[in-house]
Amino acid sequence: MIEVVFFGRGGMGAVTAAQLLARVATIEGKFGQAIPEFGAERRGAIVKAYLRIDEKPIEIHSAVTSGDYVVVLDGRILSQIDVKAFGRPNAIFIVNSKEEEPWYIAIDATSIALKHGLVAAGWPLVNIIMASAFAAVSKAVTIEGIVKTIPEFVPARAAKANVEAAKEAYELMSKKIAARAV
Repeated sequence: MIEVVFFGRGGMGAVTAAQLLARVATIEGKFGQAIPEFGAERRGAIVKAYLRIDEKPIEIHSAVTSGDYVVVLDGRILSQIDVKAFGRPNAIFIVNSKEEEPWYIAIDATSIALKHGLVAAGWPLVNIIMASAFAAVSKAVTIEGIVKTIPEFVPARAAKANVEAAKEAYELMSKKIAARAV
């Protein structure tokens, strides 16, 4: 079983990213589970979402306490929360950031979102981009599954831009992972 912790801010779509990936897993013949964790947070407050993907039915129905992957939709969260505490000893961290650090894989999802016009209420929408980055790193789901599922999760007017941004993020992260393996 793969377990993932997503960190985002209210309105960024961390919950949607987890839900989309769980849906893709089911479409691809696996089992997926997305669990949101939020209360009365306002837009911009830190929220968490959890994802599980497995080849067999998932019988756990609680928050992920330590993930195989930790996906951070806003790099500024790193200065507010010790996200490392939410990863297992060999966890892989994927962070929306221009800055590279040895302990995480960075992707500038904000720039990709802006390039494709993915902005709502002044916020770059990076959730689908970060879901695609996770897919490229984990290989838990395919980019084809993400592309097929995007129209279920975004308004029709934003589907094409999200598909293009998702493909760009997947390709970028795939190249980054291949370069690290060499």
